[in-house]
Amino acid sequence: MITVTEEARELFLSVEHPEGTILRLDPVTDESTGETQIGLSAGEPQGDDQVVEHDGVSLLHIAGPVSEALDGSTLNLVDTPEGPAIGLSTPGESPN
Repeated sequence: MITVTEEARELFLSVEHPEGTILRLDPVTDESTGETQIGLSAGEPQGDDQVVEHDGVSLLHIAGPVSEALDGSTLNLVDTPEGPAIGLSTPGESPN
């Protein structure tokens, strides 16, 4: 299971997506390199999703393979020159 900090949840609240869809973290394969990364998109819920809620409302669905691969990690808010962004800290790593 991936932990999502309250600050990261607040940032996810500001992400616009089409009505009737949910925000998802899914594995995405770069066709030119074959490398798999994690992508944020709008989509449909899947049966094996990890569901992240905020005030009782479904905020983010994390694809089962992503949640399993990053088990114990934390999605947190990080400050970048471009503004606030989502960072990922793996177990044993201090938050960014």
